[in-house]
Amino acid sequence: MDQKKVREFTERYLKLNDCHILESGPTYLLTQLSIHADKDLLNRPFYWMYVERMNLPPQPVRLSFVFDPENHPEEIRGEHLFYGTPRFAKILQSAQKHGKFVRLYEEPRYEPAYTDLTKPYSPWLAVNYKVSYVCDQKRDRLCSLGINLNDGTIREGFYEVIKDRRWSNRLPAKRYTVEPRLQVVEAVGELEYYLEETIRCEDLTWAEEAEKRLQSELERLDVFYPDEPSMPDEIQKEKKRRREEIVWQFHPRVEISVINAGLFYVDTPQQNLTNQKIWL
Repeated sequence: MDQKKVREFTERYLKLNDCHILESGPTYLLTQLSIHADKDLLNRPFYWMYVERMNLPPQPVRLSFVFDPENHPEEIRGEHLFYGTPRFAKILQSAQKHGKFVRLYEEPRYEPAYTDLTKPYSPWLAVNYKVSYVCDQKRDRLCSLGINLNDGTIREGFYEVIKDRRWSNRLPAKRYTVEPRLQVVEAVGELEYYLEETIRCEDLTWAEEAEKRLQSELERLDVFYPDEPSMPDEIQKEKKRRREEIVWQFHPRVEISVINAGLFYVDTPQQNLTNQKIWL
């Protein structure tokens, strides 16, 4: 992540977490943290415990971030922020904690100046998965899936479809939501089943090769620790431990984890999002 993206992410984080940008320059910015941003980014648990127990007015910290120290004015002091610094790692952790699940409404692209008509939203559940192909080697890929809660349509690459649209965390005027046919729990089950079937249809050559390497390692272990009646108990335990380690390391498996998810109420016609993959 280059410095431009670090700054863009930092400014977006501060805005979404109700922090005030007090001063912004080409190489730096000064911000007044909100209470929960202060708790996430600064290690002050005893201060907040004291303030809350004594019912005192809170005083969140002001921070100054510098993004280009080589061209930065000497009279303005600040903390050099870049990818890999502890402070930016705290920002990423905080964003992940508070952004695990979102509910957003698409802002209307065009609205007649004078109209009393109201329009419903099309509700979509989006889940971003990390799919890991694990053996003695590892490969990760991201999979973004969206499912329409009204008709069960599943859309691959959902993030790419919605990333450039404008969203709000409040319901816009002249828009309303309807009770979806699918509950969130049912929709999650459909996405998991769809993802599982997709993985089953993929090329499994990597798993077959990993199984061959696993068997080769186990045969090598048997040569090093031959099964003999006189083998001491300590050696048997050592062989068992080594076998478990080899199986864990080489046995091919697919691990799936959820990065984040959200409910997205889409204002555009439904056909613009679908790709004809009806799963129900």
